[in-house]
Amino acid sequence: MFKLSPWRRAGWVSSFALSMAWLPQSAHAETLSEIIAYVVETNPGLQAQRAALRALDESYVQARSGYGPNVSASFGNTNYEDKRGGGGGTAKAKTQSEALSIIQPLYTGGRVKSRLNAAEAQILAGRETLRRYELDLLYRTVSAYVSVRRDEMLLSINRDTVAMLQKELEDTLARDAARQITLTDVAQARARLAQAKTQLVNSKAQLGVSRAQFLGLVGQNPVSLAPPPALDDLPATVDQAFDAAEANNPQILGAKYSELSSRARLAEARANGLPSVSARYDVQHTPFLPYARKPYDNIQSASVTVSVPIYSGGQVASGIRQATEENNRDRLTIDDTRLQVIQAVSSSWQQLAGVREQLGTIAEEMKADETAYYGVRQEQKFALRSTIEVLNAELELTNAQQNLVRAQASEYVNRVQLLASIGILTSTMLSAEAQNYDSAANFRRVRDKSVPPFELPVRILDTLAAPPLGKARPATIGDDRPSAEPLPPTPGPDIPIVSILSTASGKPRTH
Repeated sequence: MFKLSPWRRAGWVSSFALSMAWLPQSAHAETLSEIIAYVVETNPGLQAQRAALRALDESYVQARSGYGPNVSASFGNTNYEDKRGGGGGTAKAKTQSEALSIIQPLYTGGRVKSRLNAAEAQILAGRETLRRYELDLLYRTVSAYVSVRRDEMLLSINRDTVAMLQKELEDTLARDAARQITLTDVAQARARLAQAKTQLVNSKAQLGVSRAQFLGLVGQNPVSLAPPPALDDLPATVDQAFDAAEANNPQILGAKYSELSSRARLAEARANGLPSVSARYDVQHTPFLPYARKPYDNIQSASVTVSVPIYSGGQVASGIRQATEENNRDRLTIDDTRLQVIQAVSSSWQQLAGVREQLGTIAEEMKADETAYYGVRQEQKFALRSTIEVLNAELELTNAQQNLVRAQASEYVNRVQLLASIGILTSTMLSAEAQNYDSAANFRRVRDKSVPPFELPVRILDTLAAPPLGKARPATIGDDRPSAEPLPPTPGPDIPIVSILSTASGKPRTH
């Protein structure tokens, strides 16, 4: 389990000061696998969602209790005292009474069966809600992890840039003292250094924000983060991605289960207009006369009651209309959710494709800028290049390095986002150490804890005569999908960033 030891906490300050990526890493870098395993085990938001699902599991047990008997007992003591005036004395009496009542439903018109179907469908929808939260948590954790690494790299690049421009300013001042250049060159060097320092301040602030986001998700500060693992489980085509989303996306599946639940509630509303049958057995032990100690009556009675709704003031009909519209709402929500998922999958696909195409061109640009920057600096020594040309070459190289770092981080995050949009992202896909949470385990545990004694015959009668659940109605929208080109190949390991200090000296040293 991922946990920071005390010495690692204490070592954060020094680690941050040495966070430049070209320096050797600590003996044990925190991996994304460790952090994912830690998050899915300890994140309080995820634990709260799991608790909510366990609470929802109890709705099945509560609905199932409608098949069982309802047993109630009452006990009473009565003390009677009558004080008579005129020295007549006091009359006292004490009596006791007991009663036991047992009511067993025999046929509910399908009410309990429909209620049970609704509870079960709602539990399935709750599982998809939990899975959706977990997908979002995984995506946000990966994004926070990659963002910290990205911003540490950008901070290193900006530090190198400030150091290089400081040296450039010193060289410019020396040439100005020798009257080889003008004050314009000095001003240009000072302005570019000030600009780089501003970017350095911004990069420090952005790293602080990313670290805070990491802490908010993981619950621990990042120390030394290793490169994220390879992840290449994407569909080959966008149509395969849409098909996978239809089968796995928790939003779509949750909407379908919610529609099934409201369809069951509609059947229950219709069952409210059907007759019900129940058996009742009563035992009473009460005084024959009020306030008399003796004799007592021992009464036993058994009855079968048939209740037939005749007139309810429109309540049953109104309940049916209400349940019908609620089912219409849930049916249309499926279509609306499907459109949102199609849009999300398509957008993630296009963004990932675009970033992958950019990676090649940005890498090519950066390598060319390295050559150009080194060449311009060498030509400056022979007065073939001006100060502004050197500064511009340095700026172009720095921008290319930063763009490459951002693109590499964005490509990995977009990969995870696409998997999450499809609904196939899991914690074990990112971490071999993560433990899968069995969302059905608690349901299996509580489902049979309180089995009604006469459930089977009552359920058979209820099922045979219950209003039909009906089938899901077809979608109200077409099945059009956006087209897209296949994804470019998955990029290899991140391209190393050569320090601008090394580029200037001709001695490569990578970030």
